[in-house]
Amino acid sequence: SRPFSLQLAQMPGFRELSHLGHEPPPPPVYHEPLSDELQGAIWATFGMVILVALLLIGLAGCFARLICALSPEKEEEKKEEDAKVSSTSSSSIVVEEAGASLIPKLAHVLAVLVSGVIALAVSAVLADGTSVIRLKESRYLPIITNPDLKDLGFDHRADELLGPTYGIGLHHDQAGFLWTGISAQDTLSTLIKNLGLPVIAAALPSVIATDDLKHPVPFLECNSLQMAGLCAMAFGMIAESVAVLMVLFHALALAGLLPPAKAKPLAALVWLVLTAGFLIVVCLAIGIFTATWTCNNEIIPSIKIMDHFDFNYGFPFAIIGFVSSLLIFLVVVFMTAMKDGAKFSGLGGLAIKIGGGLFTGMLLATMCVLAIMSSNGYFDAKDPTDPLINPCYQQKRYNSDNSGYKNVAGDHYFDNAACWKDRVAQTLEQAGANVTAGFRGTMDAGDRVPITSAYDQTDLCPVNVHWHLGAEHLSVDEYDEHGHGPDEHHRDLAEGARQGFRCHYYDETNTAQMESLFNPDYTWNFCDSSMKIGETYEIHWPHSAAGACGTEWQYQTPFYDGVFCNDGIITVMPLNTYQKIGVQSQVFTIVNSDDPAYYYGDLIRGMWVDGGKGADIAKYTGSTTGTSRNNGLCSRYTPITWQVDRKCHLISASSFDKLCSDMIGMKDDMSDDLYAHGARTLVWQNLTANNQQSR
Repeated sequence: SRPFSLQLAQMPGFRELSHLGHEPPPPPVYHEPLSDELQGAIWATFGMVILVALLLIGLAGCFARLICALSPEKEEEKKEEDAKVSSTSSSSIVVEEAGASLIPKLAHVLAVLVSGVIALAVSAVLADGTSVIRLKESRYLPIITNPDLKDLGFDHRADELLGPTYGIGLHHDQAGFLWTGISAQDTLSTLIKNLGLPVIAAALPSVIATDDLKHPVPFLECNSLQMAGLCAMAFGMIAESVAVLMVLFHALALAGLLPPAKAKPLAALVWLVLTAGFLIVVCLAIGIFTATWTCNNEIIPSIKIMDHFDFNYGFPFAIIGFVSSLLIFLVVVFMTAMKDGAKFSGLGGLAIKIGGGLFTGMLLATMCVLAIMSSNGYFDAKDPTDPLINPCYQQKRYNSDNSGYKNVAGDHYFDNAACWKDRVAQTLEQAGANVTAGFRGTMDAGDRVPITSAYDQTDLCPVNVHWHLGAEHLSVDEYDEHGHGPDEHHRDLAEGARQGFRCHYYDETNTAQMESLFNPDYTWNFCDSSMKIGETYEIHWPHSAAGACGTEWQYQTPFYDGVFCNDGIITVMPLNTYQKIGVQSQVFTIVNSDDPAYYYGDLIRGMWVDGGKGADIAKYTGSTTGTSRNNGLCSRYTPITWQVDRKCHLISASSFDKLCSDMIGMKDDMSDDLYAHGARTLVWQNLTANNQQSR
């Protein structure tokens, strides 16, 4: 990892971007922090050594006490004590020795064990840089950056900035930085002041790759959050120290080396304070987790931890620590004595007292936690999403990290790219391909297999519908170069859109058919007037697992917005685009007929499946299409699954008009898809995947 300032200085064009007239000063000497694993090992070893040493001291004390008890003088004292023993009842037990009786011994043994466990647990939480909180799965993460800076390129989730496994511990974060440490050397507000937002945006991909955004709390100058974190860390260190000391204390008490009159009140006081400390830590954690924290920068001006992180094991450890310390406090109060020879309640009475104390303590703790959550608005009704805001707006992705827009910095992974260099393919498989039964592409698709189930049986939903002038795919004898249509001598319709392949239904020499099916006198009520009776159109239904499925914003134009609507589902690394994105394709020739056999009024939902329609399906992985790509310039939105009906079908103009009406009724403006788009040239065999399958 290199300092943020060093990465900026080494960027091409840095001086021009930052408008500096001189070379930037050399960066300060940068020291790598200890690795998370090394720090964890150091803390764990330190805790274990201290615990073992104290246990050995306690055992030595117990052994010394036992030697003293076996001396002749002690034997005589024991005989004298035996003579004084009175009868016992079922409700009380009398101390039989000068030392502790059985019940106080059990109390001290339990205290030693619990103290040791607390010491080890707290040391583990302090040593682990992800022990307290970890990022949620990416699919559940909202955008963390300021939405007002979206057009500048700041449109990121926390996992995109920090890494999908990032977490923060009680003492340090996953990268080993303390609550006061900043990997970038300067705070974000200082960098913005010195360099400006455009430079920060340009450098961001490199900075993310080298972990220079960690530790985010001091880097973002969330000062109140930082103080709360430091406070929690201090309580953890105090708990560790006290737990270790209490191991020694109770070991000495068990050995009889501490007078009961002083041991009991001191132990009770310490355990009460430790119980209160754990309760404070639990309440502090809840408060930190549910509050909205202000940060001194304009890129991430505020953060609510619970929106981006989940609790890790450190929080349940704190709850267990509270319950355990409360238990030992009650055990010390009810199971130890101020003097020798004291009487205790029977086991049933002790259980009732301790159980009642535990219940009361946990009830009070629950009330405190609920009060904090309520004060932070946790139980308030969530603000409803503004129905006028399109959640998929400008969600089309241009960069491999699913961030950025066409006019901002980024790797522009999804930009069209040259298909070939020195006769070597530079991109993955393309579409539309030859889908004739028996055809096989020659581009090796590796282990990429298209989705073979119908999309409505998967987690994909349709996010758009549009069509192309003629077929982009080729199916010999169904839609190919031998097909016909109107305007044979003027094939460039719809404002210069390229004409694709045609079906074989249209025949100008068949007068009867021309009058019954292809009468051009049809008034389009909803579709664009460039639509033609007798023309061939290939309809596409893009589907996506990241769409706004089941909502009023499900259908989007452009379709890319719908495909990438929800973040964290579609990824390039690992590559899952062909599993999460699919397109249905069906080719039609439009007829002017009222015959119900040609009418289908639900094209908005997907392919027409009825009898021979939607029955012979070619499935393969390819790319997006359109006239901006050809066999020299390829699409980088690849691989995605294609499911293409090999047959051409007749459909009424009224069916298409109904489709356009449904599109107009969608929440998003789909007017740019109410006419035919141009068709891409047929993809060469050596750019077509070799994984074509049939239903």
